[in-house]
Order: sequence, then structure tokens, then C-alpha cells
Amino acid sequence: MAKQTKAAYEIEVDGFTCKLSEPTRQVLKIVYAKMLKADGSLNLVEGGEIMLNSCWIEGDKEIKENDNLFISACLSACQLIEVKEAKLKKL
Repeated sequence: MAKQTKAAYEIEVDGFTCKLSEPTRQVLKIVYAKMLKADGSLNLVEGGEIMLNSCWIEGDKEIKENDNLFISACLSACQLIEVKEAKLKKL
């Protein structure tokens, strides 16, 4: 029997919902690479799309089929990126 992925997050857009798993390190690496543009700006929609598609467990098909719902869900999915404060010290 295949291991079932447990939903960690839910996104709701205009009454439609989807459930997402916790992003893996591999997904986060791809998201960061696609989201950060060469000029230093962020492409949140592209990063969010990768996050949404990679972590999608189940949800209303309308989110994937309706462009406005999809873009809103992608932007919301970017919130899964949690950056912790890290300090570098010279020894």
C-alpha cells in the first residue's frame, strides 16, 4: 500500500480549496531557482506555480482550471517558504 501524504496546508480562493503537503528540500530548491530572476527581482507566480503543483494533494479542479483562481493560489503558495534567520561568523 502506498504511503498517503498528509495535508499540511490549505489554500482557499473564492470558496474553492486545495490541500498541500509540506514542500521538500528538492521542491524548495527548484522554487528558489525559478523565483529569483537574474536582475534580483522575484517572480512569485512562477515560484508559486511550482510550489502549488509539486505540493498539491487534492482540491477543487477549478483552482487549476481558472486563471484568476490559479494565480491567486500560486501567490498564496509562496507563503510556504519560511526563511529562518541564520548567522555566519568568522572563526
